[in-house]
Amino acid sequence: MKRLIFVLLFIHAIIMVKAQTTNENKISFATTVGTGLDLSKPSSTPFTWQVLGYYKLSGKWSVGVGTGLSFYEKMLIPVYGDLRFQIGRKRKFTPYAELGIGYSFATAGNTNGGFFMNPSIGLQYPLKDKMKLQLAIGYELQKLERLKRHTDNYFYKEFAEKLSHNMISVKLGLCF
Repeated sequence: MKRLIFVLLFIHAIIMVKAQTTNENKISFATTVGTGLDLSKPSSTPFTWQVLGYYKLSGKWSVGVGTGLSFYEKMLIPVYGDLRFQIGRKRKFTPYAELGIGYSFATAGNTNGGFFMNPSIGLQYPLKDKMKLQLAIGYELQKLERLKRHTDNYFYKEFAEKLSHNMISVKLGLCF
């Protein structure tokens, strides 16, 4: 009888430990690299790298903050808040929608940053050790203002040029 009680307690302890380790963490991180089709003039092939931290509000909603680097004809550093919604239940390929809104800082001289927005939809695929591979397609808007100078034989002109970088973006990353 003692042996049976011991075995039952041992099995119960294993189940309890297993149940405690399957709870998901409230905090997760993600990093993505991306490129896209630049829709603005002057046009250049953009490259983006982003790092995000998320806090899980519920089974489907997460909020977070992010930053990164965006390379157009000038380098920009976006800092933004992010809202993520998991569409449907978890499965092999889990769809999600995401919206990042914030401000982009310009690193070049005589340049000011501006508004940043990045809505996207994507898929997550689970990997080992709670890591997930993500692929997202979206739209990215980054505004900036730069000081332009033009000189010729008769005039010296200086004016502020306002640019909007609009891009259809494709991002690939890891969530851990």
